[in-house]
Amino acid sequence: MKIKGLLWKEWRQYRWYFLLALSAIGLESILVLLTNWAYRPGDSAEAWSVGIKNILATGSSNTETTAMVATVLLAALMLAGEREGSLYYLVTTPVSRRDIIISKFISGWLAIITIMFIISLFFIVGQELRPAQYSIAEVMDWAFITTVALLALFSLALLVSSFTRGTLISALITAVITGLPWMLITIFRQVYSQFYTFSMQFETNLQLLETYIFIPNYISRDGRLISNGSMVIDRLKPDYPLEITLLLLVSALCLWGAIKCFEKNPLDRRGEILLFGNFKHIAILFVSLLYAVLWAGEAAPNAVLYLIYFPAMWVVIYLLIYAAVWLSGWLAWRLGAKG
Repeated sequence: MKIKGLLWKEWRQYRWYFLLALSAIGLESILVLLTNWAYRPGDSAEAWSVGIKNILATGSSNTETTAMVATVLLAALMLAGEREGSLYYLVTTPVSRRDIIISKFISGWLAIITIMFIISLFFIVGQELRPAQYSIAEVMDWAFITTVALLALFSLALLVSSFTRGTLISALITAVITGLPWMLITIFRQVYSQFYTFSMQFETNLQLLETYIFIPNYISRDGRLISNGSMVIDRLKPDYPLEITLLLLVSALCLWGAIKCFEKNPLDRRGEILLFGNFKHIAILFVSLLYAVLWAGEAAPNAVLYLIYFPAMWVVIYLLIYAAVWLSGWLAWRLGAKG
């Protein structure tokens, strides 16, 4: 009964944001195509469907990009953005924090599924009414994998929102975490190539790993290219049952993590970006780590010396950044005191 009331509260509070997300995601796939359909009657019978075919084939159109951005912002808005509003009152009621997270999780999932259903239904109806360059099977494949990938992205963003404050900060941290696997593999590839030569099999396996740990890579249906520079090594066809299962497992893990974080983290740490504090130190550690990994790879003549250069450079870079941040804060304080 409590969940039902919370779901109604989420709908009343965020229904216009759900509608805005539908409008933004469906702008290219529905509104623009309807306009072309109505005002370009002289084109060939299938011309109206070219844009949809590109969406279904590449998995990297404006529709998918907008959908990923809207999904992350929606999750951030529903939890991190609500910390300055009704969330403080809500946690004082008999409703548990677990119920709050679950209701937001269900509301977001229902919104995303509904949006993707409406867009997919438009594709199918259009294909039935007029000649098109795509098939219903293509629409179904696209709809299933894209929807589940967006649900996983929403779950990840909800997890991040459970320990951050502010919509934009939460969305930015989610973007960093989402891109972290791709970033780390790219850095590893660059550093490893300084000392060793990639075999074709090793490169293929590395790119294969990347396709399974980088969520946006799931949103592609025409096969993912496994390449070595300009030469295509292989074309990975999506394994839909496996990929949907993996994404649902990620979503379940993120939901569990969001519940645990939200139950333990206080809501009264005003002014803190992370509710467990220490954001400045964590950010400096992360940035200095990335710089140390790259610069040690360029400076070290061999792999053995790299293991020595890396920790030394990490410490030095961390201290330099920390000193710069402290000095900036001190100068700002001094200027404020004089003003």
